[in-house]
Amino acid sequence: MDGLVKFARDSLKPAAVAAIGSVQCSVVHRRGFASCWRGRLQTGRRWGFVGALAFGVACATMPHGATDANMSRARSGTAEGWALFKEHCARCHGERGESVSTAPRIMGDGALPEYPRERNMNADPASGDPELLRLRAQTRPAGAPWRDPFRTAQDLFGYVSKKMPMPAKNAGSLSVEQYWAIINFMVLAHGVQVPPEGINAGNASSVRLQARHP
Repeated sequence: MDGLVKFARDSLKPAAVAAIGSVQCSVVHRRGFASCWRGRLQTGRRWGFVGALAFGVACATMPHGATDANMSRARSGTAEGWALFKEHCARCHGERGESVSTAPRIMGDGALPEYPRERNMNADPASGDPELLRLRAQTRPAGAPWRDPFRTAQDLFGYVSKKMPMPAKNAGSLSVEQYWAIINFMVLAHGVQVPPEGINAGNASSVRLQARHP
């Protein structure tokens, strides 16, 4: 019986602990019914908490941003885009687009959603930049999303080439060719297939931002 209890506890299965505990209650009735049930409930709560804590730690340590495979593909696919991204974007967004500040994540699983998420600094510290929010409040109609939908690489280019890099005084300061190089790097690192000739003004509208994350 003790061996079964240990197995259930080691597996972090409070339900199994509770079930085995009730068998123990009937076997070791000399301990008293109330005392036995209190012990069983405390055991279930304790191991349930440990299981939840382990799950939370695992989630918290899951990496954000582009995967190793997609980063390698993007670096080799556009060395210029990688260099420009590091120089102008990585300070806020991180080299993998994982966000190292209040800027949003821009590459990898969960990044670049079609419709922008609501900005909630309490729920997600990487959800928005206060300076950007003030600027958007001045240029968007009341109740409108803070940006247009991201469906294609052209949508991404339209936003990045007008709004980036930060601070706001530097927005739009790069050349058109430099912005396209950054977009090529971002889309590749995000896990999207690009045309053999790369993304440009002639094909960007056909490149959908539906990422793969190997």
